[in-house]
Amino acid sequence: SAFGRSPRRPPRRPPRPQSRDPRLLDAMAAAAAATSASSDDGWVLAEAEGQRNSAEGAESGGLRLEAALERQVVPPEAQELAAVLSVISASPAEDGAKMRAPLRLVAVLDKSGSMNGDKLRLVRETMRFMLQHLGRQDQLGLVEYDTQVKVLAPLTACDEEGRSRLDAALSRLRAGSQTNLSGGLLRGIGLHQENAVAGGVEAVPHQRLRFGNTYRTLDEAEADALPPFGATPLPQGAKRVHEWTMELRAETADDAALVEKVIYTLHETFTEPVVEVTEPPFSLKRHGWGTFRVFAVVLLCDGRTFDLHHDLNFGAPETFRTVLLPLRPALAASGAAAAGATDDAAGEVTDPNQVAVIRSTFLFTDGLANVGIRDTEPLCAAARSKLEELGSRRCTLSTFGFGGDHSADLLQRLATEGGGTYSFVESEDQIGEAFGEALGGLLSTTHQNLQLAVSLAPGVRAARVCTDFDVAIDEAAGGQQTVTIELGDLFAEERRDILLRLAVPASGVLAEEAEGEVLGRVRASGFSVHGMRSCEAPEAVLRLRRGAPGAPVAHVERHRNRFVATEALKEARRVADRGQLDEARRLLSEAAETLGASSLAAAGDKVTLAFITDINECLGDLRDPGSYQTKASKKMMCLQQGHSKQRCTNMQATEAYSNSTTRMFKMAFSLK
Repeated sequence: SAFGRSPRRPPRRPPRPQSRDPRLLDAMAAAAAATSASSDDGWVLAEAEGQRNSAEGAESGGLRLEAALERQVVPPEAQELAAVLSVISASPAEDGAKMRAPLRLVAVLDKSGSMNGDKLRLVRETMRFMLQHLGRQDQLGLVEYDTQVKVLAPLTACDEEGRSRLDAALSRLRAGSQTNLSGGLLRGIGLHQENAVAGGVEAVPHQRLRFGNTYRTLDEAEADALPPFGATPLPQGAKRVHEWTMELRAETADDAALVEKVIYTLHETFTEPVVEVTEPPFSLKRHGWGTFRVFAVVLLCDGRTFDLHHDLNFGAPETFRTVLLPLRPALAASGAAAAGATDDAAGEVTDPNQVAVIRSTFLFTDGLANVGIRDTEPLCAAARSKLEELGSRRCTLSTFGFGGDHSADLLQRLATEGGGTYSFVESEDQIGEAFGEALGGLLSTTHQNLQLAVSLAPGVRAARVCTDFDVAIDEAAGGQQTVTIELGDLFAEERRDILLRLAVPASGVLAEEAEGEVLGRVRASGFSVHGMRSCEAPEAVLRLRRGAPGAPVAHVERHRNRFVATEALKEARRVADRGQLDEARRLLSEAAETLGASSLAAAGDKVTLAFITDINECLGDLRDPGSYQTKASKKMMCLQQGHSKQRCTNMQATEAYSNSTTRMFKMAFSLK
């Protein structure tokens, strides 16, 4: 089984040559997509006994739903039943995906004094290895922090020149003094608000326009025939013989179509000093007796505005200058769904219907925050606020703690705020594996803003929703409940299985169909990264039949056991953090007993036995306060998070939640 073994790296293999060709990364992802999502000792909880209601279809955006009850046949009286609602993402091959989404990644690197030596060297080498395999569609930013915070590189296109600049920036990474974790983190998140660079030049998309005036002199008879535009008498000796036309000329019709209108402001002596023009080339023709400065507001179709001005010139037939305006904004998708146009690695803007962008920030540290914001609550609040400021560029946040001196609680809470994961890097030789696993996950993202909902039938109540994901329970006027769970992002081949306790009324209350009584209808929706559209999985229906009790469904019991293990780890950590190690050991021992009493354990179910092994290993690490602080607290946090969120966290016990891409990248980075 993949469960129950302490985190350790795979056996060393001879080093293999690594290509600097960024296409290697896509080739690895494609190969991973073709690899089976399960292995001989891997755990894929999708394998139940076929006693679930499943729905899938070509128009599901690569999502599939399943719903299962602990027993399909139950007695007629009212009772509580366990149910599992599952949403599953297809592999890239099954989803028909031909390419991955571009990545915008910011690495926030701890360079405090304790990082000196092999740790900082391995971080630098791993970042360089990562860089070699990012393509021109990707962008990487680098922030270093000790007492001070410095941007080594803004988000930079990973083309040949950009990789060279990023490599040079990594060469400047040197160990320093203390740990301003808050400063580094907030600056790193903030990079997602800024525009990318390519070759060191700002890569905001700009279009060339020509702005100015044409001019011709009217003869006096022609001028006298035209109505005056001025509201005041002519100065002595002046003649209205100067015809001028202001224009904003775009290079292409597509560029011009992005401008809704131009609002000109003329001299105050004009009868109509403010004029709006809505048709390209946004011409405003007037005639008069003198020159002045014309002001213009360029209003784009997306609501943005730009201010221009021009001094009228009567000395030439045309007086125009080139202006550069970002008509196509670099709006990007985040860890959330893409909305609007998207900036690619070269600063060009692509059709929002063609590509989504994955944004993330990686925070690395080996110690405690001792400069800047030091306490957990205000630091998490600051991170939450900064993430919210990103708007459509919101990123996920994953954290990596090296060794035994960091705060697992802080890093896990930061990762939860950012919808990412916390990884415990127990030893230096795991640094590459941790990076590789996390990168492989990002590159295999298939869905964002995933939401699972079940509309319960009248009379059915949600007694408990057993998950750490955000849950909302809404109740209609008639008492009908809808339970909604926010699941965040989903990687290829991943699944989320949500355990519920349902209070079910007696027979005769619920509507009955041919297949049985309907308890609820399950829906899942999100944003498909590959399809570049919102998607919804075909509905699944949760049903039961009445009669003599049927056999327990192992799929549901496994997830009940997963919840028992997760809750025990959480509660044991809570009391151990207060110094109550005896109470923590008691909680874990009771959980091991509960799991051991499961019918699945008696049947030799490897998943349940793996949970017991995890609990017992943590018991062994609770020998004394020192071993708890340096190892057990981190290990228990990773296990709790991994089992709760069903995602790998750089521990062998959570590798069952990995997909083919994360496994492949973890292996590749371990061999660098």
